[in-house]
Amino acid sequence: MKPRPFLHVLAIAVASSASAQQPWSIGARGHYGFLWPHRPSSWILVDGHAPAVELFAERMVKGDRPWHHDYALPSFGIGVLYTGMANPDRIGAGVRVVPYLFLPFAAHDGSGFGIRIGWGVGYIAKPFDRTENTKQIAIGSRLNTAIQIMPEYRYDAGRWGLSVGLGIDHWSNGSFKLPNLGLNYLSASVGGRYALGPPASAPPQPTVFDQRDAPLREWSIVVSAFVSETARPLSGQHSVFIATGQRQWQVSSKSHLMAGMDLFNKGVLSTVHPEMKERERIEYTQLGVHGGYALGFGKGELFAPART
Repeated sequence: MKPRPFLHVLAIAVASSASAQQPWSIGARGHYGFLWPHRPSSWILVDGHAPAVELFAERMVKGDRPWHHDYALPSFGIGVLYTGMANPDRIGAGVRVVPYLFLPFAAHDGSGFGIRIGWGVGYIAKPFDRTENTKQIAIGSRLNTAIQIMPEYRYDAGRWGLSVGLGIDHWSNGSFKLPNLGLNYLSASVGGRYALGPPASAPPQPTVFDQRDAPLREWSIVVSAFVSETARPLSGQHSVFIATGQRQWQVSSKSHLMAGMDLFNKGVLSTVHPEMKERERIEYTQLGVHGGYALGFGKGELFAPART
């Protein structure tokens, strides 16, 4: 093949591939809300309403995997939010960076309703300090986990899009460092976005739905380790070891029921029960059971377990 025809064919192939991929959109969102005191002791941190600003980038999935169509072609993106929590003295700035999925529930003529679910990293400028910030009873570390859940209505007109939502953002460190009541920012929001290219000429088409041939039952074992603190701030961080075994039963192409057992070995038990300090570490082991429900996203899953 001569070079020129070859380059021509290559250009057509690239253009065809690009036309099947939806463009990225960039946008901004304004939030207005307040710190939600989910514990009575958290009222000490509530000091009025707080605005927030969020920047985000988003793109629809390609549609080449079974789970894309199970969820009616969701979008994925990343959002960065900044808020002052209306409490500059005790909390300071709150920032979170969250990769997310937007799962549509219903769509019609350029409008739709769905939910945004995200999990990432959060930052709190002023955590608890035993000498300078004792009334910050919610967060003991600057670096935290951040979670967002936001039902959202969307309207699209060409490359432009508008949306309104009501959501909650949560900062927590999982008891890595006390205190750890968590901070919840509840807000209403309005946002706009702009697509960096025209929509794909044709909607994404599914490939072979091999996910439906997956086993109806599946065993899994997960082992993890970290550190935690309990009882009271400055009581010391201790290692934690967890082993979980479970079995899942597929109930649909995107969901499972699950049940299993957990083994916990937590060094913090010596803080809660001083009489255990002289015992062997193996005696700190506890047994639990769990059951729950899971949503599948290809190789990823979102669990909703209940443990005892």
